[in-house]
Amino acid sequence: MGFRLTRRGGSAPDTPEALFRDLRNRKVEGLLSQQADMLRTYMEHVDESDVALQMPTGSGKTLVGLLIAEWRRRKFRERSIFLCPTKQLVNQVVEQASEKYGLRTHAMTGPQRDYDTNAKTEYQTAEAIAVTTYSGVFNTNPFFDNAQTIVLDDAHAAENYIADFWSLRIDRRSSDQETLYGVLLSAIKDHVSVSDFARLSRDERSPMDALWVDKLPTPALHQLHGELFQILETHIPGDSDLAYRWSVLRDHLLACHIYLNCEGFLIRPLLPPTESHRPFAGANQRVYMSATLGEGGELERLVGKRSLTRIPAPEGWERQGVGRRLFFFPTRSLDEDDSMDLVTQMIDRTGRGLVLTPSEWQANQVREEISDALPGVRLFSAHEIEASKKPFVETDRAVAVIANRYDGIDLVGDECRLLVAWGLPRATHLQESFLISRMGGSILYNDRILTRIVQATGRCTRSATDYAAVVIVGEELSKFLLQGDKRQYMHPELQAELAFGIEESKERSTPDFLKNLEIFLDHGEQWDEADEVIVAERDELDRQDLPCVERFVAAVPEEVSYQYAMWQGDYAGAYAACKDVLAHLSGDDLRGYRAFWNYLAGSAAWLAAAVGAGALEAQARECFSRASQASAAGLPWLHKLSRLGQPDGGASDEANAGLDAAIEHLERELEDLGTVHSGRFERRVKEILKGLNQTTATGFERAQVLLGSLLGYPADNTNEDSGPDPWWVLDGERGIVFEDYTDCTSSDPVISTSKVRQAKGHPEWLKSKEGLAGVSFAPVIVSPVERLETSAIPLAVGVHFWSVDDFRDWAGNALTVIRHLCRAFPGSGDLAWRAEAKEAYVTNGLTPNAIMAKACARKLSELGGR
Repeated sequence: MGFRLTRRGGSAPDTPEALFRDLRNRKVEGLLSQQADMLRTYMEHVDESDVALQMPTGSGKTLVGLLIAEWRRRKFRERSIFLCPTKQLVNQVVEQASEKYGLRTHAMTGPQRDYDTNAKTEYQTAEAIAVTTYSGVFNTNPFFDNAQTIVLDDAHAAENYIADFWSLRIDRRSSDQETLYGVLLSAIKDHVSVSDFARLSRDERSPMDALWVDKLPTPALHQLHGELFQILETHIPGDSDLAYRWSVLRDHLLACHIYLNCEGFLIRPLLPPTESHRPFAGANQRVYMSATLGEGGELERLVGKRSLTRIPAPEGWERQGVGRRLFFFPTRSLDEDDSMDLVTQMIDRTGRGLVLTPSEWQANQVREEISDALPGVRLFSAHEIEASKKPFVETDRAVAVIANRYDGIDLVGDECRLLVAWGLPRATHLQESFLISRMGGSILYNDRILTRIVQATGRCTRSATDYAAVVIVGEELSKFLLQGDKRQYMHPELQAELAFGIEESKERSTPDFLKNLEIFLDHGEQWDEADEVIVAERDELDRQDLPCVERFVAAVPEEVSYQYAMWQGDYAGAYAACKDVLAHLSGDDLRGYRAFWNYLAGSAAWLAAAVGAGALEAQARECFSRASQASAAGLPWLHKLSRLGQPDGGASDEANAGLDAAIEHLERELEDLGTVHSGRFERRVKEILKGLNQTTATGFERAQVLLGSLLGYPADNTNEDSGPDPWWVLDGERGIVFEDYTDCTSSDPVISTSKVRQAKGHPEWLKSKEGLAGVSFAPVIVSPVERLETSAIPLAVGVHFWSVDDFRDWAGNALTVIRHLCRAFPGSGDLAWRAEAKEAYVTNGLTPNAIMAKACARKLSELGGR
């Protein structure tokens, strides 16, 4: 029998650094200088509750975090846990702790019933560190409900795991949630526009639909509170994951926001109220480990804390990075098809590749492209990689295609030498999408977007000697990184790598790109010379501060206070916190974000008035009015809130009804198509012009649909024999339905009675369709023939005429306007561009009112009969 020794009392080393020297079974000779520096600085903050440590990837932050957890376990006899994003990383940390550092840890993931009995005991008695995922703490019945030290690894990615605990997602495509989605949609029908309800109801989904997002206004949520509560209470299965999430939110529904798009609903608070979750809030100390802590208070928002003690990266790391990346920008020299062909050839040559995309539908497109081009390659999903990367790294020809995930994937050395960043990681959930695309608050998310780019491009360079090729694909991401004014906010090492890659991608052929890849992967003398160029460039660069950082930092404590006041039902307190936030949000650059906080202030005041603080009703109206004035977004419900209790504004208020929504739709079209330099945009314009110059019904009608959509107006067509030709919905209440009689010439005798009868019946046909019943459609015949059959004249009342030549000229002018706006398009949510677009629409007659007036300018009955 071996020793059975019981330590009674005893002492622990005075510092984590001294503890390291006592670890006799470690394989690491000594601490790196930056690790020692960080641990010494940490000792100045031992008694603080929330400490954030910034340590770049490859600088040894895992050991630092483990030493802090171990030292506090020994020194204070604290129960210590180490949180990782994924199970694969949990196992990796435990393996390192045991084999490299000589530390006793236990991997504890999955169902509690599967936890090892000895591991549970040693955690509870503070004899070993427990290593688990974020969900090990953030769930409704965690085993880890009494941790005293919590180390959060990859804290910059924490929102994906922390806020998820307070998020209820109803997935329309899920068979067991489809009914719940339908019932919720029915309940909110009166609070969304007719066109949006149609969008949410139909099974087909266009690219514009995929990018659209909206929210249920808080006053409407208050009005529907009882009904929505009962729907969720009744229709969520008691043993489902939704039931656990609902149990967290059910008593705080009015403190949440309901976002909606064509994929489903998201119900969540603005910020995670982590102080309400005892297993997290009850710890003596929480240590946030991150390669980047972000600027502007982003980490505080992500973890629901008013303030954190921040310890910056050790001296010297502000300029030097980890590993080496060679960036490729294929679209600088190649068209879209050739760029895709280059990507597949690079995958074929490297054997394994990692592809990161912002959304699942983009990931599906990529999988199809790779499967078609490389049929022998095995594709891996995020779920498979997160469970274990072993099957991936042991497969010679493999590609992992991961959607909307920029963390928790560490591929070291030869495990993967090729990373493809496919698309700009602008928003990872509906709340972010709403704030960026609908409220014009993109400036708040500059830091998150940059952080995600850094995360994404570093997944395959995890140590000082690591290296990987990074291919940038997608119009929006390429455009973002090509702009020097965006790169200046990045780390100097990354700036230099990007600048080198941009220059080396200019005027290159596919063989040139492949040759450079070969030189880089060989990593010999030829590459050493290139590396010296990057290092020299890096030494001349500095990182600039993001705009508005000071104002965002100043607002954070009040933003967090707002969330806790809402969570506790203190709506008057939440209103006061909103006013404090707004005091920091001055300036035109924060106009969109200020509009959002005025909306939140109005909502809090409205709720306070509804529960008894009647004096705040006037303040609610004032805040809604300010939000509407500051917002450049197409939110009809925000305009209506701003008019609460006021007389109808009349024609002036309705002069350009639906224009804001059209500009938003235009943004989504341009995001999907890219800029004027994108082949997709040019092909779309060519298809429209070619179709409008055809006389066949099929070509002309499709061009009409594409034109309406490109202008930002929901457009569609039907193949039903009795159905109309294309229709455009202009503002949710009015629309145009066409009857195209173009397969004729001006020498044809007349527009027949049957044609007029068909056109006159189209609005009734559309009223019978789900989602279009509330739209008033004007029937318009488009034709070169300008004479009526005599018997058709009495039927022509209420029908309008648009000559096909005039329609083509008008369409050509409209496309010119769109081309100009597309050339200047900086990405969704830019308020200056939206203002320019609105002015262009007004000036060129592309507003809903102007289009309606143009289409109805000539009455069909006024054409001569024959």
